[in-house]
Amino acid sequence: MQQELVNIDARIKSFWQWFIGMEDNIREYFEEEEMVDKSALIESINNRVLDFGLFAWEIGPGASRSFYLTISPNGDKQRLRISRLIIEGAPDLPDWEFYYARPAVAGGLQFTLYDDFMVEREVDASPWKYVLLKKQDERLEVVLEAPNVHHLDPDTQLIAGERVVNSLLGEAAVIENIHRVRVVEELDPEQREDSAPVAELRLEGRGEGGKE
Repeated sequence: MQQELVNIDARIKSFWQWFIGMEDNIREYFEEEEMVDKSALIESINNRVLDFGLFAWEIGPGASRSFYLTISPNGDKQRLRISRLIIEGAPDLPDWEFYYARPAVAGGLQFTLYDDFMVEREVDASPWKYVLLKKQDERLEVVLEAPNVHHLDPDTQLIAGERVVNSLLGEAAVIENIHRVRVVEELDPEQREDSAPVAELRLEGRGEGGKE
């Protein structure tokens, strides 16, 4: 972690100078222009982002602007500090939204994923319920009642549950507030009294992890 913080201000400045210079190429990539060397562009972005550490990135159509760029800390609390610094240094570009963690997304309750045997599986979390349990460190455990995942092995059930929680809350809120996610077939009777539909999962004061 200390190594990742070495010369961080200079590296952030260099990254955004590079990004501004590459913006036209990135636009052309998403406009499917044949003149762009797409593999070279992807490699270039990978190298620039990985220069900060084990981060991931996503680029796509923005919610309120033409494009978004997310630099994700891959679920790590220490790297979240760095991704925040990177996005704080982002230039004001009229067509771009910038996020220091994967934001919450609408409609993230129905999806497909691959299980341990690389078989594609469908998941419909819309009938799930949830309850929040406080842990000693003031963070929360999310218990998901998922009665329709018998077709998934336990590891894939957990992956599906974590994906749902990340989609509903956003990556930054999960890193900072969630101790763990647990998936069960049926909640305990005392937990059921405090449960709610999973689509209503919210944390007070959570942010989207972004800068427009």
